[in-house]
Amino acid sequence: MIKVSDVMSPVVVSVGPDSSMREILDALSRERSGRVLVLRDGKPEAIITTRGIVQAYSKYGRDLMELGAKDLRSERLMSVSVDESVQNVLREMASHDIGGVPVMDGNVIVGMFTERDLVRLMAKMQYSGLVDSIMSTNLVTIDENADSLEASKLMTERKVRRLPIMREGKIVGIVTAADIVKGLTQGAEPKPVLQIGTKNPLVVRRLDTIMKAVKIMDEKRIGTLPVVEDRLVGIITERDLIYASINSI
Repeated sequence: MIKVSDVMSPVVVSVGPDSSMREILDALSRERSGRVLVLRDGKPEAIITTRGIVQAYSKYGRDLMELGAKDLRSERLMSVSVDESVQNVLREMASHDIGGVPVMDGNVIVGMFTERDLVRLMAKMQYSGLVDSIMSTNLVTIDENADSLEASKLMTERKVRRLPIMREGKIVGIVTAADIVKGLTQGAEPKPVLQIGTKNPLVVRRLDTIMKAVKIMDEKRIGTLPVVEDRLVGIITERDLIYASINSI
C-alpha cells in the first residue's frame, strides 16, 4: 500500500481568512497545484482554487480585486490522515470532484496531496493502455480573439478548467484557470487569451501510450495535453489520470 504521506508535497501554501485578493492571487500564482489553504490558528478552514477565482472573476469582472478570502467560493474542504492509502484518497477526490486534500498528522497539517502529486507518482510506475482509452472527448473550446473574462465565463458555465484556443478549426494554444490567475496578478482588465495562455502547446496522439502522456506532463509540469490527429480530437488532464489509476495504485 502506498501511503499518501509517501507522495504528498510537504510544502503548504496558505493565506489567512482576512487576506486580500492581491495576496490570494500572488499565492496562487506561485503554487503549481492550483490551490491554497486558508488557515486560521494553523488549522485548515477553507481551500481556494484557481477554479474558484475564475468563477469569481466571471461574476464580478473588474470588481474582483475588491473581494477577499471570505468572499470566495471554496472547493470542498476535506482532509486525510498521513496513514491513508493513495488509492482511497483518489476515490474520495474523484467522488467529490476535488483536486487536492490537506494531509493531517493528528491536528497538525503536514502536507498537501494533489493531482500534480499523482502525476509525479505515476511517472515512476508502469501503466498499459493508450491515450484514446482515457481522453476526454466532450471538448469546450474558445476562439483566439476571446479575452480572459470571456474565458472565465465559459469555464464557469461549462465547469472546465482549461480551453483549447482555436483558429479556423485548428488548435493554436490553450488557456487554463491558472493562466487566468497569473494574468489577474497584473490587474483585472480582460486580456487576450493567446496573450496569457500557452501558444502551440505540446500534444499527443490518440494511439500514444498513457505512460508517454504522463511523462510529458511530469517533466514539463503541465496538467493538460491536447490530443491531435489532423484535428483536435480530445484532451487528457490530471483528472483523467485519477480515473485511469484509481484501481491500479
